[in-house]
Amino acid sequence: MTPGRTTAVLRQLDADLLLVEVGDRRFLTQAECPHRKGRLLFGYVNERRLRITCPLHHSTFDLTTGAQVSGPACGSLKVTALEGDAPYPVPVETA
Repeated sequence: MTPGRTTAVLRQLDADLLLVEVGDRRFLTQAECPHRKGRLLFGYVNERRLRITCPLHHSTFDLTTGAQVSGPACGSLKVTALEGDAPYPVPVETA
């Protein structure tokens, strides 16, 4: 990795939640795009602008606000910025 560059990490926490980590910033989002339910786990993250783009129809959302910034009209993405060491939900497997 080049010094000063970060790599976005996307983690599917459960069927409904996706954790997006960009450097030291963390965002909890819905796992599916509101347009046509594309799986955002396979989306593209623009680390400089803090945006995520759905791989299905290319709807793009601001990770800080959830606002849709381009693509087919579909409304905003549910997003929560996690501050500091705030915990996030971890799925529990049951037997």
